[in-house]
Order: sequence, then structure tokens, then C-alpha cells
Amino acid sequence: MLARATSTLSDRPWRLLVGYTVPETEFSALKSEAPEGVIVERARPDFTSLLANCAVSVSQGGYNTIMETLHAGARAVVVPYAGGIETEQTLRARLLSEQGVLHIVDEDALSPHILAKAVDKAANGPPSGAFIDTGGAKRSAAMICAWANAMTWAD
Repeated sequence: MLARATSTLSDRPWRLLVGYTVPETEFSALKSEAPEGVIVERARPDFTSLLANCAVSVSQGGYNTIMETLHAGARAVVVPYAGGIETEQTLRARLLSEQGVLHIVDEDALSPHILAKAVDKAANGPPSGAFIDTGGAKRSAAMICAWANAMTWAD
């Protein structure tokens, strides 16, 4: 929430979606601490529509969120969860960052200023969908059908 003030997107509304596993007391505290221009609400069923229409998405980097972000073509900043022995989110984010698909901020380096800089960089770059083809399932099904049709089936 503090990153908004120093971002070039400070004139735009920022939306913070909070999952349902976060206790109500913490959720209420976030809502009450939100500065003007920051909307705090529970996760929404229209998340993918929000992604498709946002200037920049900031998330942790779980598999589903990343895939939805790529499919929506949203510009993205990822702060991968790296607690304990967790490496999955960091590995995924680094590989995609190396391809120019998203911007990454390490959890250890996270500050409002650093996040604002990453948001600004993402906002001025190409959308994530410009680099990633998310039609793999459809293409795989077509390849399997073509393979099956080319087979000579014995009686």
C-alpha cells in the first residue's frame, strides 16, 4: 500500500485482494490502514477480469496466479514467497523474469520504494502475454488427434 505514493501510478486506484484464509481481524486492520486510493477487499470471483484490465498486477507467484496473469496478458511484478525451504515460486518467477515476461522483487529486498520502481518498470514494458503462448493444451490435443489419425490400426 505504501508503494503507491512513490509510483508513477499514484494517481490510479490500487486494489489489494486478500484471501479468505487471512483472519477477519487482519483483514479489517488492512482495510483501516489503507490510504486514500487503495481498495482492500476479499478475493473476488472476477479476478481474471480484473487482471485483464489492470495496469500492473503484483502477486506472490503461485502457479495458478501466474498462469492467470500470463493468460490475461497483464504486466506483472512478482514477489515470490520464499519462506522455509520453499523454492517453487522463486524458480518460476526467475525463469519468467529471464524471458522478460514479468518483473521480480525478492522477498528479502521488498520495500515500498523498490516495489514502486518495479511497478513503474512493469507499467512501461510490454504485457506478459506478448511473450508466452498459453495455448499449450489446445495445441497438445490437436497434435494427439493428428497422431491418432495418422496411425494404422490393426484389427
